Amino acid sequence: MQASMSGPGIQITPPKTTKALTLFKAIFALSLLLVAGGGIWYVAITGIVGKKDWDFMTYGLGPAVMAALGGALFVVSVIAFFTLPSLKPASAPLLRDLKRDKYLYLLILPGILVVFVFSYMPMYGIILAFKDYKIKSGIMFSPWCGMDQFTRFFGRAIAGSVIGNTLFIGVTQLLITFPIPIILALLLNELKSTRYRKVVQTIIYLPHFVSWVIMYSLLFSLFSITNGLVNKLLMSLGLSSINLLSDPNMFYGMLYGTSIWKEAGWGTIIYMAAIAGVDQEMYEAAYLDGANRFQQCLHITLPAIAFSVTTMLILNVGSVMGANFDQIMNLRTDATKTTVAQVIDTYVYDMGVSKGEYDLSTAIGLFQQVVNCILLFASNFAVKKMSGEGFF
Repeated sequence: MQASMSGPGIQITPPKTTKALTLFKAIFALSLLLVAGGGIWYVAITGIVGKKDWDFMTYGLGPAVMAALGGALFVVSVIAFFTLPSLKPASAPLLRDLKRDKYLYLLILPGILVVFVFSYMPMYGIILAFKDYKIKSGIMFSPWCGMDQFTRFFGRAIAGSVIGNTLFIGVTQLLITFPIPIILALLLNELKSTRYRKVVQTIIYLPHFVSWVIMYSLLFSLFSITNGLVNKLLMSLGLSSINLLSDPNMFYGMLYGTSIWKEAGWGTIIYMAAIAGVDQEMYEAAYLDGANRFQQCLHITLPAIAFSVTTMLILNVGSVMGANFDQIMNLRTDATKTTVAQVIDTYVYDMGVSKGEYDLSTAIGLFQQVVNCILLFASNFAVKKMSGEGFF
């Protein structure tokens, strides 16, 4: 007999149920492996490193049958879990929770469906990165080309500058803009007047709701060489005008400045929520021990929000290769779009949307996301080693 703690008492799991549950877990895991293995076999073996004169009956039928078998086994195992008498003790608590919270699950269901339809189903299009896409043939029947699309991209002279610009903008934006919301949150926490704090928070939150299209319109109205308000004022004073929008040397400064103005206030929300959860008795004890406000902030507030800071840092590092597309796309001009403002996201847009090279743009986007994924896990590992706290 196997005993397991459940609620205030001890629930005894019969040996028959234990064996059936072990068998169910094994079959369930096998079904997932078959589905995943069929997909990997289909894409990796037969498509990427397989023959380019690809035929479905010769190369695709095996992985398709394998994935279909895994799907059928998955459905059968789930049905067996809820219907077999030997698995009733294990499935009964889950059924009870489903019945009790059925309306909550119904509320979650639309969100799950939206994520599945718009985030998971489009993943099928990743195979475009390994195909010579023909619109008439469609994704399924376009010929495989292996790693040729990646070779095309890395063989171009612009590839180095595009990747370099993306990394430079991503890293420098992280270093410059990441600490600002933390500092703002700490400063807001020191405000004594609750009403004044709410007013300041509202003011610094508002720019987040301004789109980058409107942001560029504001910048154009202020810094246009011909009609900009700031440049007109400077010229009326006998000073030279500022070519903020078209000068490649000023593009990065404009990028960082607008990022801080637009998103720094919104970024304080998470840190303010973390600060609100700090036990006030700790501040009182520190005050009685003679600690001033700066020392309390350094030794109480910052350690208390360390997990929030590390989590946001890991997420930001994981998106270093994904420079803000909306921002750069709207702020770039003809003078900067082929130099400092050309990053991976904008290059994918130019290749995919403007020129219709969907296979090449998919390959570039896949490369970008793989690097982001590596950076995410690497940053989590490094932060966990240094601070003992990680995202996962």
